[in-house]
Order: sequence, then C-alpha cells, then structure tokens
Amino acid sequence: MVPEIVRIGVANGRITCVTRQRLEYINEAGQECFVDLEECARNWAKEDEDEFVLLTPEDNAGRRKELHVARRSSHVDLPEWVEFTNNRRTRFEFRSYKEAYHTLLHPLRKAGWYTRITHTTERIPSEPDRA
Repeated sequence: MVPEIVRIGVANGRITCVTRQRLEYINEAGQECFVDLEECARNWAKEDEDEFVLLTPEDNAGRRKELHVARRSSHVDLPEWVEFTNNRRTRFEFRSYKEAYHTLLHPLRKAGWYTRITHTTERIPSEPDRA
C-alpha cells in the first residue's frame, strides 16, 4: 500500500496538535486532517500480534508501555519519516531528525505512544531529491 505522504514544512504542511486520541495536522493543500491514534494502536496489534501485546496504561502501570502507533526511519533515510499504522498509512516526512523529534516524536511520547525504528533504506518517492 502506498502511504498518504505529508511533507512537514512544505507549503502548508504542519502538525498542529498531538493528544492521547489523535494527531491533528494541516496537509500541504491546507486541509485540516487527523490520524486516529487508537486506530493505529489496534492496527499495530493486529499486524504484530505474535510479537506485541496491546496494553492499556492501567494494565502496564510502572512499566514501559508497548503502545506503538507508527514506524519511523533509522536516521539514515532522507527525508526522515514517520509512518502511522492507520488505514491510510499516513507518512510524515521531515527535513531532519531534530525537526521530527520536536514536532512529532516527543509530543507522541508525552501522550503515551511509541514508534519503532524500521531498519531499511526503502524509499517511497514523494518528490525529486531535495539537495
């Protein structure tokens, strides 16, 4: 499945809010959109049911929560990206890891969600190289 790609910092593309329930953003065309993080966690659990167990914060008190909602690049891929496990497979692309961390990864962790690094050099073309 080809993901829905949103380039952060390009045209209108930006993340506006991260909560426990959803990630809100404006796509490059200026449309307000969101990713349902609970949907992502359910899809992650279905895809990786042999490896991960979906736990609520109450079930997992005092331990690191295995509440994954997305995969992300391994700092060698350019652009940096984070792809959610929602049905649209929304992928956010960033100009740097620092931008990805401050804009998305840190707010996700504060909301109780995790991402997993994908060790790949796979690239889904979204635009010509940004030199």
